[in-house]
Amino acid sequence: MTSADQSKPRTISHHFRRLWPVLKWLMFALVIAFVGRRAWLLWRDGDVGSVTVHWPWLLAAFGLYGVGWLPSVWYWHQLIHRFGGTSGRWDVAHAYFAGHLGKYIPGKASVLLIRAGMLAERGCRPGVAALTSTYETLTYMGVGLAVGLALAPLVWRQIVVDLPAFIRPVFERPLVFGAVVVAVCVLLVPAVAKILGLIARRLTPPAVSVGEIERGEARVGTESQPMLIEIPASFLQGWSFMFVAAWLFHGLSLGCTLRAVGVATSLSDWLVWTGDIWTASFLGFVAVFTPGGLGVREAALIELLKSQPGISPSQAVAVSVLLRGTWLAAEIVVTLALGVVTRRISNLKSQI
Repeated sequence: MTSADQSKPRTISHHFRRLWPVLKWLMFALVIAFVGRRAWLLWRDGDVGSVTVHWPWLLAAFGLYGVGWLPSVWYWHQLIHRFGGTSGRWDVAHAYFAGHLGKYIPGKASVLLIRAGMLAERGCRPGVAALTSTYETLTYMGVGLAVGLALAPLVWRQIVVDLPAFIRPVFERPLVFGAVVVAVCVLLVPAVAKILGLIARRLTPPAVSVGEIERGEARVGTESQPMLIEIPASFLQGWSFMFVAAWLFHGLSLGCTLRAVGVATSLSDWLVWTGDIWTASFLGFVAVFTPGGLGVREAALIELLKSQPGISPSQAVAVSVLLRGTWLAAEIVVTLALGVVTRRISNLKSQI
């Protein structure tokens, strides 16, 4: 093979890296335009009069969303300490919620860089913060995948007629299907623990893990071989149940938002709300070209909600917009409040 042939793949890769930001923003603009037009048509042609905003229910959705992230904060704190970090709970919580706001900055790594930077002087090396944050995200979304799959017969019951014939009987027995999914997931935890560690290492920006030397279960990392993350299966299994509760809280936040726009909801639909939230959040998560899943998550949620009994297209649009605004407001308020708390704690320590 000639040097020209060897340089050709590099040239293609170089051009793709230069074009990717342009393509990403182009896809984002197209998604926003399409989803915006779709939402406007549904809003205009729907029963707009059915939408009446009740602020107490939005306040409840605000609070439930924040509570739903507590397992993630605790889990990340535990991971950091397993790798020799000494960051306090308030510092970890502040960095965690501030990182949430980073998802609106182009580039998925912004979340990790913000969290790692904020904990750099708070008892945690950047490499540990970034790697454990990646692992936490993968655990949260992995548990969500199991929850979403278990709840699929409930969420997708409106389109069962379009499914292949061999799948329909499975979806007609949601309780049995869900129990089988849970059992399989529990059995796969040991293998999943190792896989998550490998994926976390691959997804962590190398700039913050180079040259880190960790104690305990962490291994020495070099520029060519970043440190590995190894978590016991029993530890992951126990926290997985906590993450199930987190998804349920976020599902309940959606239920409160539905009540806020006048939908006559019932707690019997709690699992359906949770499945809706996971589906929309997952699609937004994998849409790497859109900051914070903006547009993609709303489109998925609108289509899921408007197909459910008792929810008009206008209400579905209103819920998707209000949910985004409520959750963003919660992230901003909690981040600011935790900033005040951490500064006061730091001042008190300096006075001692």
